[in-house]
Amino acid sequence: MNPKMALRTIDPSYMSEVEKWFSLLLPLLNKMLYKNGGPVIMVQIENEYGSYYACDFAYMARLRDLHNHYFGNNNVVLFTTDGNDDYILKCGKIDGIFATIDFGSGEDLMN
Repeated sequence: MNPKMALRTIDPSYMSEVEKWFSLLLPLLNKMLYKNGGPVIMVQIENEYGSYYACDFAYMARLRDLHNHYFGNNNVVLFTTDGNDDYILKCGKIDGIFATIDFGSGEDLMN
């Protein structure tokens, strides 16, 4: 691994490793999708990326495109999860992908 690699960005050295991993992982997961008779109905593309410092829209779009490449467009619900603040959602969402929010472990949702 390149010691100067910028993680969770479109950095070519990082994305090369992501693409290698996805070329192994996503075809296996594709077999488990609901459309193929499996139990998987949703796949999370990124986790709380809006809280990460990078805010790299090209990276997020590339993740979306890789998932669509291996799964086919509209064959599974793709989503992201972030905190519930607008500034966090700004960097955590991806065009064309369902954006969800979480509330943290200390939140009282009943009040």
